[in-house]
Amino acid sequence: MNRFLPALALIPFSFPLNAQELTGALPMSMRYGLDPHAIPTLVAAPFDADAAATGDAEREADGKMPLYARFVSAEATLATAGSWTELPGGDRVWRLRVSSPGAQALELLFSDAFLPLGAQVHVYDEARTEVIGGFTSAHVQSEGSFTTDMVHGDACIVEYHEPAAVRGEGSLHLVQVAHAYRMVAQLKSDACEVDINCSEGTAWADQRDAVVRIRVAIPSGFGYCTGTLVNNTANDCKGYILTAFHCTEDSQAANFPNYQFRFRYQYPGCATGSATGANMTGCSFRAGSHDQGGTYGSDYSLLEITAAVPAGYEPYWAGWDVSEEAPTGAVCIHHPDGDVKKISTVSGTPTSSTWSGFTNGSHWRLTWATTANGHGVTEPGSSGSPLFNSAKRVVGTLTGGSSCCTVNGCGNGTAPNYPDYYGKMDYHWWENNPNPTIEELHWWLSPVGFPVYQNGSRNPCAPIGMEEFALIAPEVFPNPATDQITVRLPDALLDGERIEVIDPLGRMVHAERLAGTGTVIDTRAWSEGTYLINVLVSGSRKGSARVAVVH
Repeated sequence: MNRFLPALALIPFSFPLNAQELTGALPMSMRYGLDPHAIPTLVAAPFDADAAATGDAEREADGKMPLYARFVSAEATLATAGSWTELPGGDRVWRLRVSSPGAQALELLFSDAFLPLGAQVHVYDEARTEVIGGFTSAHVQSEGSFTTDMVHGDACIVEYHEPAAVRGEGSLHLVQVAHAYRMVAQLKSDACEVDINCSEGTAWADQRDAVVRIRVAIPSGFGYCTGTLVNNTANDCKGYILTAFHCTEDSQAANFPNYQFRFRYQYPGCATGSATGANMTGCSFRAGSHDQGGTYGSDYSLLEITAAVPAGYEPYWAGWDVSEEAPTGAVCIHHPDGDVKKISTVSGTPTSSTWSGFTNGSHWRLTWATTANGHGVTEPGSSGSPLFNSAKRVVGTLTGGSSCCTVNGCGNGTAPNYPDYYGKMDYHWWENNPNPTIEELHWWLSPVGFPVYQNGSRNPCAPIGMEEFALIAPEVFPNPATDQITVRLPDALLDGERIEVIDPLGRMVHAERLAGTGTVIDTRAWSEGTYLINVLVSGSRKGSARVAVVH
């Protein structure tokens, strides 16, 4: 979120963006000192607190994701509501105050949106201390939907700036307001939770930056879950987000463009400083377990963010492991109750189990340990969060459990040392779930080869580069190669566990486990060029050599 005060600057901006980063520009009304009180008000349809309470109780009884906001109707367009103000040079500004009495915060949902070149939208509170924007055409989904970020309070101003060169071309149709009624103004996660930037998270900085808070959209409102930006064997930087199926199961096709992913939502210090973060909106549903009534399946969904993840978000694409080996040294990184990022540390080694009638062996069962800064557990909002093993690869996604900061604090039968359950990655992988074949996870995360694990990366789609490290070189011959190569390991690499071959664009074209000192690899399907042969030990590159392929 970008925040600005009117005293910052009165500088005009233009912003060709190719990713969903906010421009950071000051709204035109503030630059030109327009009267903040001369703005018409639209009052949304009344929020029914009793109906929301009844619905929340039903969702809790059914084990569904809790909602923090419910939609109320609010109809407005650039032609039917608000007011226009002419600016010097022929530009103009449209402003509308939107109110939903009693809300803790508001988010606005538009349809039929078109923001021409140079046009921007801002939203801000009435005090103009919380200013978010500018949103541009990069934030409008392909079917014309557009959703703003959250503004605290029960009223906000939406402002649209239209340059003279595109006068009359823009379109905005406000259709709904997300009326946030809980999990916003009050404290969120419980006191025992451990902040990700405390000492417990020091060794997990990369994995931290793969974990995102998800604003999940369903027909009636918004809720929170946790997801993970995950790598795939094509190393193509696709914005795949792994989460839980029970987070997405109520969503319809029209809801996925309104999903929002908040990167780096965390304190800069150990529960100190102001929380930071940046949002991306819109996704497509790619795959899921389609669990049948809680009796069959491993509870996963795979989403793909609509736009490319900006480098400025400092993303990390997490690795994964689909072996059946019980994870050791495991942690979970998550957003309990939609709060800033936390870390929970597993006590001992998880055991193979099931979840509330799910197929036996579909989940990891575990409990949490007391650490230097607390006793991290999970809470609503943590659903879908990743379980990382000691090699720092995802091995599971959270379904639920009975852990809680205090004994019976989350209902009878809950306590700090009570178990939680994570759907296994190896169970997600193949045909174990009642989903269509194309929604088996391996089709999406392993499009090249069938490795047991994939490492994470800060930039998996970058070119090879040719940087030389002090690595041990395996023997690769013939070089150049035509139809096959032999990779022979020197004594210093005999502990090598896996070999990976990376093409000139940084994509993995081959991977296999090592057995013995020599490996023969077929190169006939490879394009001509220079390839990087990596030898991995415990997930880290220990050996490296190059080979040229000609045909």
